[in-house]
Amino acid sequence: MTTVATSRYAEAHAKQHGPGDERPTALQIVKDEQREGNMADKVVFITGCSSGLGVETARAMKATGATVFVTARNLEKAKEALGDILSGDRIHLFKLDLESFDSVRSCVNEFKSMSNSLNIIIENAGIRHVPFGRTSDGFEKHWGTNHLSHFLLLELLRPMLLASSAPEFCSRAIIVSSTAHRNAPMDFSDLN
Repeated sequence: MTTVATSRYAEAHAKQHGPGDERPTALQIVKDEQREGNMADKVVFITGCSSGLGVETARAMKATGATVFVTARNLEKAKEALGDILSGDRIHLFKLDLESFDSVRSCVNEFKSMSNSLNIIIENAGIRHVPFGRTSDGFEKHWGTNHLSHFLLLELLRPMLLASSAPEFCSRAIIVSSTAHRNAPMDFSDLN
């Protein structure tokens, strides 16, 4: 006899985007998993925290008790969006403009000056539907921002992420994406 495990959220996902949409928030999942205040010894790094998923992810990770480092290209917009999430000494906001490898390196250096461990990185930031342009490093903006800069960020933080991993809590790298790439297939003969 085969048993099938079902998600406690399967029913909540039955009616998406409209009346009856009761999908849980990230904060609700933290509560359901009994993680509130249970990650005080963990460090979390999140990109793209000036709107949407980044803000809600920051809210949920703060509720775990972890030390949370959030980033945004526009600090004023992030401060407004994050609001009271920024209160307390266990959450820190850094400037990170993924259109610049120098900004990535600078942000990593600032982070390393404040923390000697990293348990979770959530690469959430991204752009879409912007006019053609190039990053300060010469790459097409979508390619440079959504892919290359996040790759560089993860490579620079990977040693710290691996060193912080332990059998009782393996470090994690979470890459947030969407289906937007389907609207513009990749031309591998011309990445720009």
